[in-house]
Amino acid sequence: MAERLDSHVRSHRRGLALSQGDLAEIVGVSRQAIVAIERGRTVPSTSLSLRLARALRCRVEDLFSLPTEVGLAVRLAPDEDVRPTASTPGRSRVAIAEIDGKWVAHRLPLDARVAADGLVSKQASARTAVVRPLADSDRLRANVMVAGCAPLLGALAQHAGASGSAARMSWLHANSGRALDLMEARLVHVAGLHLRNAAGDGNLEAARARFPGRRLLVANLTRWREGLVVPAGNPLGIRSGADLLRPGLRIARREAGSGAHRLLVDLLAAEGVDHPAVSGPYAVGHSDVATLVACGAADVGVAIEGVALASGLGFVPLVEERFDLLVPGDIAEQPHVARMLATLDHPHFRADAANLPGYDIDLCGHVTTLEAA
Repeated sequence: MAERLDSHVRSHRRGLALSQGDLAEIVGVSRQAIVAIERGRTVPSTSLSLRLARALRCRVEDLFSLPTEVGLAVRLAPDEDVRPTASTPGRSRVAIAEIDGKWVAHRLPLDARVAADGLVSKQASARTAVVRPLADSDRLRANVMVAGCAPLLGALAQHAGASGSAARMSWLHANSGRALDLMEARLVHVAGLHLRNAAGDGNLEAARARFPGRRLLVANLTRWREGLVVPAGNPLGIRSGADLLRPGLRIARREAGSGAHRLLVDLLAAEGVDHPAVSGPYAVGHSDVATLVACGAADVGVAIEGVALASGLGFVPLVEERFDLLVPGDIAEQPHVARMLATLDHPHFRADAANLPGYDIDLCGHVTTLEAA
């Protein structure tokens, strides 16, 4: 059987902004030879492999690896949102990326909103599995895992993948607290946050508290208003936290750790209720709050203005917030992560975001650096 290797030459070449012709000239071969190597049709000699590694400023083992079709050993992220049931004994579709030189995988929702990067073929333990990849390793290594709850992250992911660079982005829906947990466990590259405090720098405060000894970049995605989502016309006249204490009121509740839950707790605490016993259905994310109010399953819920406007619902603004992307300094320097973050300044993404209701992108792309304590 002919020898075969997975080639990662293309991603390294693009990371240095070299064309195939440029690389061919540097290492002394034809452009067709570079095309064949990048597509895995040709295994280069030892001397050519060394010349390629020197030209691309990396190690030979960074450029070539054994085929991955037999399966990838991955760290499997904990799944708190959807638990297996009798009708769904397990979910095999996953998003895959490389972090700290190791493969990580996140189970995808049961509905096919995005294409899977791989399928779990064997779960060795609660946190490890073997995955059959559905994409080549170059594509998987270019994937950037971003955890957050802002619906605008969906548009960012689409633009990042269409910007002409080798970067890809997988948006993993998670509230701010869970996003921080995943980043601390090195299961995502980027955590999306909207955590308020009295000083107006809640995201920075949370970042410093969670990662006191690390250099961090905080890049703004958007600013928005958060408040009460109500039916069109606000028929119940809900205006404040005091109105949320009405007997029988159905409130779309968010999970602890979310910015919306924190705002609800603060609203009721201001009315003298420290341990609120509210009733109503649970919502997973801002859009789900709007859905529950729109279908009449809830009378009110805390969410961002954008989802209320998009659903034709009423909105009572309460606070203004920033939604920021938190990135460890060492990860931010990786080429595929840097290219994804550069999408924040891309004119196509900015034009798209500016035409979505409820988002203020004046500070989009603005970066604050937090040095290690």
